[in-house]
Amino acid sequence: MKKGGTDLQLSLNKVFIFTGSNSKYTNRGLRFTICLQRVMVVGLNPYTVNINKTRFYGKILNSIFCFILIFGFSLVTKGQVVVSDSISEVDTLSNTEYSFINYDADTLIRGNLLTPFFNKLLKLEDGDTNQMNILHIGDSHIQADFLTREVRKNLQQRFGNAGRGLVFPLRVAGTNEPADYRSSSNVGWQVARINSQANFPDPGISSISMRSDEAGAYFDFTTFNHDDLDYSFDEVTLIHTKDSLQYDCRFTDSPLKFGFLMSARPIEPDENTTLVKFPKPSNYLRIQAEQTEAGQNSCIVNGVILKKSQPGVFYHSVGINGAHFSDYNRNPLFFNQLKVIKPDLVIISLGTNEGANIKIAEEEMIASATAMIQAIRNFDPKTCILIATPADDYFRKKYKNPYLELVQRALLKTATLENTACWDFYTISGGYGSCTEWRKAALLQRDGVHYNKQGYALQGELLYKALINSYLKYAAD
Repeated sequence: MKKGGTDLQLSLNKVFIFTGSNSKYTNRGLRFTICLQRVMVVGLNPYTVNINKTRFYGKILNSIFCFILIFGFSLVTKGQVVVSDSISEVDTLSNTEYSFINYDADTLIRGNLLTPFFNKLLKLEDGDTNQMNILHIGDSHIQADFLTREVRKNLQQRFGNAGRGLVFPLRVAGTNEPADYRSSSNVGWQVARINSQANFPDPGISSISMRSDEAGAYFDFTTFNHDDLDYSFDEVTLIHTKDSLQYDCRFTDSPLKFGFLMSARPIEPDENTTLVKFPKPSNYLRIQAEQTEAGQNSCIVNGVILKKSQPGVFYHSVGINGAHFSDYNRNPLFFNQLKVIKPDLVIISLGTNEGANIKIAEEEMIASATAMIQAIRNFDPKTCILIATPADDYFRKKYKNPYLELVQRALLKTATLENTACWDFYTISGGYGSCTEWRKAALLQRDGVHYNKQGYALQGELLYKALINSYLKYAAD
């Protein structure tokens, strides 16, 4: 393009111009340079975008300036861009301090109760154990994986990357999924979540399950590497219903390979997993239902664990939009399948949705949180548990929320009564009314409840620091 005129350059973070799903002009994560006398669209590899400026000039300007008016803009951004084969790093916030955050409170209450977890972490660092598992349970704050991704990244960079861990084809199930993997399927699936009216198939360890009656139904996973972490895998565990009515499953690490056909008949009572090892690491997986016997009529999937044959940490995250403590508590299969993961530490991040209820009672909160802790301990009484209180947020998008203080008190009391560790993020994040400061700092989304990527990354960084500081204190003693 010819140079000329005075350029006003605005760098926008992840602007989307939708011209139809099949349009060659649609590209996720385009960066736009807006000029007064011209419009230039720069596509990120591996795409190139060519636009006839005389034909599309007006449409593009309207779309971009509508975006600016609605969402605002910044002169300089460092937004994450998602591309087809990898994802870039979320901006680090470690050198940024916010006056509304209580950094002195960023510690674990009764962190000494995590001694068994810290002891195993120390053995892992010393090379005396191979792999360990952390399970983080939550709601929409966890489903998006921005918070948990930050903790996972830091732990795996320090203690080793054992793999991506538990995943579910959430996109296939019709909801949002983490950015470091992508799922797809050739058919529609019947889906049940822990908080949905439909409860068939029973939601399992992923807090969501799906079922297909079609022989030949398959779903794919593609994992993306990021933050210098390789999320290829050479071992796959499918968590699913196993009986004579279930289709067998074929596992392939390439659409062009025949793969491994595994029987869905259980070898042992209550068996619910199928394990497959690939000869070399892959970032791609397809699992396909295949009828091999008369009477087989369905495939029920509860989750998939992606592993690497190397020492390190698994940081599994399980979250469902809108989830409450009570939603998990009324789904026993979720707790029954904890035996598949065998977590060394369970982190519970719930309470935001309870805090949106004006009728919430402290006794009810304590009872719900206690029931979850006891259900986890029924699986293994020695499992370390860490309860996190939710951050402050807006009530109905514009009012300060007084009900989250009740939730915080109830969770602190529960942690004391049940003798568990606690991370009081409500206090750390600034307490009552601090949501206004998070919004001013451009860390909170427009709904006043959910955070943007930078906001969640900051939360994950704070949680990691609380964990690692307690661990270092233990290791020094």
